[in-house]
Amino acid sequence: MDPWINLEFAMPMPLLRRPPFVLLDDSRKSSVAGQSRLFHDPEYIITANTLDEVPDALKRIDAAYSDGLHVAGWISYEVAASFEEKLARLYCGKAPEPLIWMMATRHMARLSPHDTLEHLDAASIGTQRRATLKAGPPDTDKNSYLSAIGKLKDYILSGDIYQVNYTYPVPLTLSGDVLALYGQLRTAQPVPYGAFIDTGPVDADNPAEQYQILSLSPELFLSRRGNQLTCKPMKGTAPRGNTPTSDADTVASLRTDEKSKAENLMIVDLIRNDLSKMARPGSVTTTDLFSVETYPTLHQMTSTVTADAEESLLPSDVIKAMFPCGSVTGAPKIRAMEIISELEDTPRGIYCGAIGHFSPPKLTAGGESPGPDWTLNVPIRTVVLDHFGQGRISIGSGIVADSDAESEYAECNLKARFLEEKGRNFHLIETLKYNPAAHHSGDEALTFLDLHMDRLQASAAYFGFPYDAASIRAALDAHTSALPHLNNSTDNNSTGGYYRLRLLLADTGAVSITSVAVNSMRKSAHPAKVYINKTRTDSRDRFLYHKTTRRDLYDREYKKASAQGFADTIFLNENGAVTEGAIHNLFARFGDQIVTPPVSAGLLPGTLRANLLRTAPNIYTERHLTVGDLEKADALYLGNSVRGMTEVILDTAPD
Repeated sequence: MDPWINLEFAMPMPLLRRPPFVLLDDSRKSSVAGQSRLFHDPEYIITANTLDEVPDALKRIDAAYSDGLHVAGWISYEVAASFEEKLARLYCGKAPEPLIWMMATRHMARLSPHDTLEHLDAASIGTQRRATLKAGPPDTDKNSYLSAIGKLKDYILSGDIYQVNYTYPVPLTLSGDVLALYGQLRTAQPVPYGAFIDTGPVDADNPAEQYQILSLSPELFLSRRGNQLTCKPMKGTAPRGNTPTSDADTVASLRTDEKSKAENLMIVDLIRNDLSKMARPGSVTTTDLFSVETYPTLHQMTSTVTADAEESLLPSDVIKAMFPCGSVTGAPKIRAMEIISELEDTPRGIYCGAIGHFSPPKLTAGGESPGPDWTLNVPIRTVVLDHFGQGRISIGSGIVADSDAESEYAECNLKARFLEEKGRNFHLIETLKYNPAAHHSGDEALTFLDLHMDRLQASAAYFGFPYDAASIRAALDAHTSALPHLNNSTDNNSTGGYYRLRLLLADTGAVSITSVAVNSMRKSAHPAKVYINKTRTDSRDRFLYHKTTRRDLYDREYKKASAQGFADTIFLNENGAVTEGAIHNLFARFGDQIVTPPVSAGLLPGTLRANLLRTAPNIYTERHLTVGDLEKADALYLGNSVRGMTEVILDTAPD
C-alpha cells in the first residue's frame, strides 16, 4: 500500500480508537481550511524523560527524518534547558508527560475537512458522544498572581527584561469520552493548528501511563515548505465585541493599541534573531506586521516573519535555534526564561512547547520533490489529560512595564473561555411577515425585508457564516411565489391574515425557509399582559445580540408565559436593567416620548425597533429602563416586525 495516499476506511477499528496516533487538524470551515494530517501505525516511538535523554532523542528524530519517515508529536517547553547552561542549572523537573514524545512512521494521511469529520464520526459510533470538563481552582490564586506580576515589573524596571510571559495551570477533570470532548472543542474553536494526540501506554511496565493531548492552537511556531521558513508569532489580545459594530471597533482599537504593537514588535525582533541563526544570510523578512486575526472569543494580533533555509537543515537544527517560541517567553529570551523558572510554580510541559510534524521530501510521479514539509504550532489553549481523565490547561499573558495586573488577570480568564464555548451548532434566523395581498398590489410584501437582510448579513459576518444576498432573496421569492392567497377578513376588529416565514442560515451558507399561515385574528378589547421574568440574562452573552437557534431560555419561558395567557415575559439583565421580551422588543411611553432599552443592555436589535428609531427619532429614543420605570410609564408596548405594536400592561408573575 502506498502510505502517502488517503487511508482505507475498512479498518477493523477506527484509527482514532487505535493509539498511538497524531492528528494535526485544521478545523476551520471547509472554504478556508487546508489539509489535516493523521499519523498512525508508527515504526517506533522516540521519547525523552530527562534532560540527559534529549540529545539522543534529537539524533533519533534527525535519523528517522533522514530515513524518509514522518516524525510527529510534541516537544515540551522544558527541553530548552538542554540547549542553555543557564536554564539547565535552574531545571527542577518536568510535567507528568514525557519531555519529548514523537512517533516515527511511514503512514500519514492527508485529510480534507470532510475526511476528518468522517474519521471522527467513525470513531464515535457506539461510544458516549458527550463529554464535560470541570475546572478546579487555579494552582496560582489571584493574590499570588498579582504578587508575581509585581515582581516581574520590578525586573522590567531594573532593566533585566523588556517583556515576559507569565503563565499558570488550571486543573481539569474529564467526564465522558475524550474523543467527544475534542469534537466539541474543535467545533467551538475552529483553528488552523489544532491537534489530537493519543499516546497509548508510554511505559510497558505501567499501562495506565497514557496521555491525550487536545490542542486548539491558532498560533504557528514555524513551518517549512520546500526551503522557505515561516513564523507567525501572536502577541496582543482583545475580546470579541457582542455586536458587529462593537466588534469592528475592537479590531480597530487593537490595530492601533500601542501596548499590543510594542509587545508584538519585541517578539518579532526576537523571532528574526532566532531565524537568523539558521537561515541563509540576509533572507529574514518581516511581512504583515500587526495584522489582526479573529477567533470565536477573541481577536489576536499577529505578524509574519519568513526566511530561506539551507537545504541541509535538519529538525534538530530548528529546535536548537528556535525553541521555545519567543512569543511565550519574553525578551531577552534567556533572561526571561530564567525569571519564568524562578516565579512559575510548576513546569509548563507541552504548553508553550511545540506540537507538529517533520515530513521529508517525497518524489512525485515525475521525479520531482516538493521539498520538506514541516509544521510546528505553539501549544496554547491545550488540554493535557492522563489515562484517568485528570489533567490541566495553562493560561498566561505578556507582561511589560505598563501592564496592569488586574487587566492581565482578566485577559487570562478570557483566554480560558474557549472551554465554555458550545460550538457553531446553530443557525441564524430571520422571522419575516409576508402579506400576499401586498405582493399582488405591488406594495412591500415582506415587511422590512432590507432591514432583515442587513441584520442577517451582519450576524453572518460576525460568526463567519457564508452569506449570499442574491441567493437568499431568490429563495425568498421562490418560496413566497408558491404560497396561496389568503382570504382576509374585512372586519375592522380583526387583523388581516398573513404568512410568518422562518429563514434559517447554516454555517455552510445553506438556506432553508418554512412558513405558517396566520389567519385573521380578533383584536382584544383589553390590553394584553406581561410579567417580569425571574431569570436574569447576562449582557456579556453575545448570543443575545444575534437572532439564532440558540435560544432555549427564551423559547421555554415564552411557552410558559403563553400557556398562562400572557403576551410575553420581560427579562432583566445582571444589573437589573430591562432588556426585552422573549419574542418582542419592549417600549415604554412617557408623555410624547416612547423609550426602548439600548442594545448594550443585552437584547436583539429588532427590525421594527430599528425602523421606528430611524424614521421617528423625535418620538422613539433609547435609554436604560428599570422595573420602576415600567411601573411609572403612561403605556407599555410590545413590538416586532411580524406582530407590529401591541399595548400591554405589567402584571404579577405567575407562580
